[in-house]
Amino acid sequence: MNMCRESKRYTMKYSKTIFGLGAFTAVATSLYWILYFIGVMPVDEIVPGYITWFESFPIADLWIVVTSALLAFAMKTKRDNMAVVCGLLTASGMIFLALNELGFSINTGMILMPLSVTGFDFALKIYCLFVGTFFIKQFSCYIKETCK
Repeated sequence: MNMCRESKRYTMKYSKTIFGLGAFTAVATSLYWILYFIGVMPVDEIVPGYITWFESFPIADLWIVVTSALLAFAMKTKRDNMAVVCGLLTASGMIFLALNELGFSINTGMILMPLSVTGFDFALKIYCLFVGTFFIKQFSCYIKETCK
């Protein structure tokens, strides 16, 4: 039976970038929710039910914060197998978040609103889809090389 192992011969590509994105995601997401709940970054009721929907995300976002912080830790301490697991968990959470927001935007018509109204939501979707896909690509390459 062929088991995956910590690889001595395969260097994870873009390890500094992965570390940076993991750390940034954990810190920025935490900071955003802190600023929101203390009233520094209020949210407008763009469409009916938006604030209620929006406020349903902190617990789910906490999952992304925890997994991305663990990813950054694993990358910094060169724990490749831990990084793969945390990276894939972070990626799936980010992609789910972006697709959920995209579905909400389509269903409520927010997708047709100008970026001046929905710019932050749009940027968040793009960031989550890009970074999530990037993580999946990088960790898939690592798995392919170490699980032969």
